[in-house]
Order: sequence, then structure tokens, then C-alpha cells
Amino acid sequence: MTPALTGVDPSDMILDGLSGALPGIRFGWDMPDGLQAKTLLTLDPGAMPTPASQYMTLTFSCYAFQADGTADTPTAMRMFRQCARWLLAHRKTGPLVDASLQAGPTINHDTRLGVDYAYGAVLLTVAAR
Repeated sequence: MTPALTGVDPSDMILDGLSGALPGIRFGWDMPDGLQAKTLLTLDPGAMPTPASQYMTLTFSCYAFQADGTADTPTAMRMFRQCARWLLAHRKTGPLVDASLQAGPTINHDTRLGVDYAYGAVLLTVAAR
């Protein structure tokens, strides 16, 4: 059973902030199309550590491609680090209360697309409603 979302939804703040800060990367909650640099975001609610906050796990799946369509894993790893650094720099920007690196980056393989990508997660603490 997935925990209920009781925290304020930070989706717009995250998507708008990352898109503005890193204009060379396409971001989306659904997989962006094409062979340009792109990052798939997922946000999963978790426990409430206090009555006024909720944990959420934000994952980044970062894809970068070479001219021949194969994966550019060093660039994908750099993309993850850029995303994580932006988020950590804005960890006190509402509705965020805090953020910390949870995992990554690691290289995974996307069997559907047939390419490698960088993956990692940041643990967010978000203000509750």
C-alpha cells in the first residue's frame, strides 16, 4: 500500500526549477521523447516523520546520447549530479523543508530503449498540508 500524499506537492517547483536551471536537459514526469539529453522524474510519498512534514523520494533517470544514438554515460552521470546539486541548493525552498542524497548515481540499463542511463534518488522532507 502506497502512503497517502499529505505533504504539499513539490512537483511544479521541482520541474520548473530544474528546467530553468538546466535548459539543455528535457525533464518530465513522463519519459520525454527523442534522443536529446533527458531526465525522467518520479516522486513517491513516504512516512510522516513529524505531524508537519512528509518524506518523499525523488528519483532521477538521466539519459544522454552520443551522435550515433548510443548512451553517453559520463554525461548522464554529470546530469544526475547537476540535478542533485540544484535540489540540495534549494532544499529549504518551500514546500521543501530539507533534502539529502539517498542513492546514486549508478548506471542502469533500460531494456526498452536498449541504452544505459544514470539513476539516483534524493530524499525530500516536504511541508505537510
